[in-house]
Amino acid sequence: MKNKIEKALKNVMMIDNKNIVESGLVKKIDLLNNEIQIYLILSNPTMHIKNRLIKDITHSIKNQNILNTIRIKIEIKSNIKIKPKNIIAIASGKGGVGKSTIATNIAVSLVQMGFHVGLLDADIYGPSIPLMFHIENNSGNLQHENGVINPITSYGVKILSIGFFSKDGQAIVWRGPMVTKVLRQFIHETNWGGLDFLIVDLPPGTGDIHLSLLQEIPLKGIVIVSTSQKIALSDVNRSVGMFRIRSIYVPILGIIENMSYVFSKKTKEKYYFFGKDGVRDFSKKMNLFFLGEIPMLQNIRECSDLGIPVVIENEYVRNIFIKITKNIINQLDK
Repeated sequence: MKNKIEKALKNVMMIDNKNIVESGLVKKIDLLNNEIQIYLILSNPTMHIKNRLIKDITHSIKNQNILNTIRIKIEIKSNIKIKPKNIIAIASGKGGVGKSTIATNIAVSLVQMGFHVGLLDADIYGPSIPLMFHIENNSGNLQHENGVINPITSYGVKILSIGFFSKDGQAIVWRGPMVTKVLRQFIHETNWGGLDFLIVDLPPGTGDIHLSLLQEIPLKGIVIVSTSQKIALSDVNRSVGMFRIRSIYVPILGIIENMSYVFSKKTKEKYYFFGKDGVRDFSKKMNLFFLGEIPMLQNIRECSDLGIPVVIENEYVRNIFIKITKNIINQLDK
């Protein structure tokens, strides 16, 4: 009967087009009374991966005409040794809304609150995080020890980006499988240490990188970023839809309105360049928690260009980011 079971398991495929036997995921098969017990070890046992494997394995075994009365028990465990407590992705369907700026300053805000924090730049084709921290090509300083990468620490944040391995302005022209391979290495073969939070800066859109990360990382939640105009919210709407697909569901912790208003020191008035309350209204419509709004300030742009997180320099903006970061933590607690 074990031969029939193993044959059935060879019909269950993983994302790299290998079956679970070839991939070495099946560690043991036991037959006890009327029960088949199958033990699997995965590096990425997220809920949707577990559910799909259990469904596929059960279906494949039943198709092998093994006795219908037999019970199937499947146990899936993780082999990840380095696992941050809370992995949060910063996302938006739209490019140019300031995800990297927000990811940077949320990461530094968490450090200022006393947490151990990492920041993974998952935007392979357009990495911005090295610029945000003024870190030039540092691949020589990443010390590959036993195949494990040591991230670079700046402002207390452990950082890893493909930008550390490429020249400034160099185009990354890779197909999906290569991108997936690099992301796996960045996630599983990096000495992140005992992090309280790993912030993942996602690229715009709903493509390969998003699906790969959703399959590789046990995300605790998503933070959505948008500006207030309709064209941005239209793309964000698609992104929200992706994270709510049942097979890849990840909880959305809330939405941030970036570049919300221009603040006049003289008149103390706020001017809404992209429109007022667009994101707030969208959050109500989509049943999303509104995490807060970040103004359009020249100092934010200046600090970003210099590679200095603005929360280090500007108390007004720091207080805004601390409030938003506390809202994210409160949503995680819920």
